[in-house]
Amino acid sequence: MVTTLDEEGGILRMAPPAVILTGERDARPSARVDAIRTVLTRAGIDSPDAGDIVAAMWHKWVFISTLVAVTCLMRGTVGEVNAVPGGAALGASLLAEAAAVSAAAGHPVPEAELAFTTATVTAPGSSLTPSLYRDLISGSPTEADHVLTDLTVRARALGVATPLLDLAALHLRVHEHRLAAGRA
Repeated sequence: MVTTLDEEGGILRMAPPAVILTGERDARPSARVDAIRTVLTRAGIDSPDAGDIVAAMWHKWVFISTLVAVTCLMRGTVGEVNAVPGGAALGASLLAEAAAVSAAAGHPVPEAELAFTTATVTAPGSSLTPSLYRDLISGSPTEADHVLTDLTVRARALGVATPLLDLAALHLRVHEHRLAAGRA
């Protein structure tokens, strides 16, 4: 889901589709997940059973971290990054790093999802930006530690080299440091 907050703190959906995968960690059916699906469906959000929700979360993390790294590191929309020589190659390289971490953690990203993420982060003319990028550009705090730093820490523990993701995380930590020092 691509969302932002309005002036009153309400959530605004900026683009379709609205899909939230659901499921219990042990993959068993539960009344709790059924109730969540009912609420999401009433709100117009498709909420299919993920089957393996942990793998689904890893795959989403690969998508988000790649999109965040591309846009934040280059300070532009997906289309702006891909409008210059090397832009599409950067997206593919960042995706390869993130996918390698997921695979090392035991959750290889399926080819169809890799193809979707590649198409998303290399789309010419795309105005797509993640909320973390919009926070960065507005001078607001970001979720950089949760999205990128945690992924790179796990990469180290798994023995996976992620030099581009490390660079993106460093870039965002400098932003957070400026905010903490009151210099944003």
